[in-house]
Amino acid sequence: MVRRYFPNLRSFIVSMVVILILLTMAVVITDQNNVRRLHRYLRAAETVREACYSLIEQRLAYAKALVRIIDGQVDTGDLEEAILQWDPNAPVDVVSVLYRALDDELSLLQRKAVEHESYRDWSPYFDQMYLLELELADISAQYQQRAIYFNAQKDGFPALLVAKRHNLEDLLLFDFGSALKGRP
Repeated sequence: MVRRYFPNLRSFIVSMVVILILLTMAVVITDQNNVRRLHRYLRAAETVREACYSLIEQRLAYAKALVRIIDGQVDTGDLEEAILQWDPNAPVDVVSVLYRALDDELSLLQRKAVEHESYRDWSPYFDQMYLLELELADISAQYQQRAIYFNAQKDGFPALLVAKRHNLEDLLLFDFGSALKGRP
């Protein structure tokens, strides 16, 4: 004899409605959890990215002060151009290009300035830019890790559906590792 799970049609319908409601709630809760999780990872990466931008701006401030102090004793025209190109609202890939250009010009300026008699007056600025560069190397590595983690989490199922619905795109990675070589 076959056992019936539902004594009548009404109990079958009520049971199915309860199951559908529970499934719907599970899907909604999972979706909201993915939304919160992805936004938390995104905020964490953006916070570290802003710290990188802040360090770059501090380095730019020292470079500007150095240009003012040098005051034509050594050619600083190319460095001034690199400083003027800085855009604090630029995306990570553009900032990487601008930072490498700034670093190249600072490297050339230091080579020229080392031979000048006033280099002792200028060296504290180069030293401070060096310290900021060391700090930037650490902070940018943290950003890279968080951005890679966010991108990996975003591409997994079911977070991929959430990311598409919320238009979350992969975070760009900094590309100025070659400029972070331990000198101003």
